[in-house]
Amino acid sequence: MVAFIRRTIESLVDFFLPDSYFAWQTVIYMSLFSWLMSLLARVLGTTAFTVGVMATLSWIMLALGTGWGLEANRIRPFGIPIAPWVAGGILCLFMFGSWGGEWLQPALTAWPLVSFGVVAVPNLISWDFRPKQPAPSVRQQLVLLFFLSLLISSWFQFYFRIQAWIQDYPSLVTDNFSQSAFVYRLPGQSTQLSTGVTHLSMAEIIMREQMDGKPWSSVERWLLNEQGQRQTLQREVQNRMANQPSLENDLWQVDFQPFTSGDGYDIKIWAIWSGPTAEATGYYLEKSCSLMPVTQGARYDTSTDMEDQPFASTRWANLTCQLDTPRQAGHPARYTNRQS
Repeated sequence: MVAFIRRTIESLVDFFLPDSYFAWQTVIYMSLFSWLMSLLARVLGTTAFTVGVMATLSWIMLALGTGWGLEANRIRPFGIPIAPWVAGGILCLFMFGSWGGEWLQPALTAWPLVSFGVVAVPNLISWDFRPKQPAPSVRQQLVLLFFLSLLISSWFQFYFRIQAWIQDYPSLVTDNFSQSAFVYRLPGQSTQLSTGVTHLSMAEIIMREQMDGKPWSSVERWLLNEQGQRQTLQREVQNRMANQPSLENDLWQVDFQPFTSGDGYDIKIWAIWSGPTAEATGYYLEKSCSLMPVTQGARYDTSTDMEDQPFASTRWANLTCQLDTPRQAGHPARYTNRQS
């Protein structure tokens, strides 16, 4: 037991106190010293330039010492050298993390290229800061590593671009990605409702305000001005959706079409998507409503004798809509008939 403890202490001493000053531990200690000096300078109220210089030296030496230590101890998971990637990550954390705000996106995008710089600089510049020409085999490796880093950086940038599109145009999430070569939806992953559903719900509210519970004769007059009501409905939906600002609001067009059904009408309300989609012919969302007359007894004037008033009844409009909003490929029937 005593021998095990002695060996452990000796290993720790050898790890933290190297035989030579030219070692990665020395660089780590210099990083720690620079960091402490930057804290002391901040407490003493020195200039921001002095504090910044000390903090910058601390981060740079931390990156160099960490990368040197990983490579010196041959820490290579699955045979992959991770020293330049760790050193590049520390440098990116310093360069972009000190910005504040949204720093993760530029940091991850620059990480592969900064890591390449960690590998390339020692092969292109000597310790006395003079340029040197590496061997042909090393130049080939550097070229391949540069293009690999550029590819990984491009994939990071592409990922953030896709996320920005989804944030600005949430209806893209509801599309079909089965034929996509780079976008994959995890099984069981829930997706939010399309913004087109909100447009349909808003159109239903507006049409209910215009027709539901109104005299049947006025509702039929409302339907006679079909083209004008379409324009009014689209404009009113856009005005109300202004309270929920989204870049994709202008990509949705709301329309409707009444069809005669018995004594009343079947009304189809459509939210037509004009943005990018997996369907070559586009798609639209549809809400089905039923507008029927309901006969009720008329209200009598209570200021006169009810026996002197004739019996009368009035037909009122009753609008009911289904909750589901199925997605249909192509264009609504009214557009297809008009084009044909």
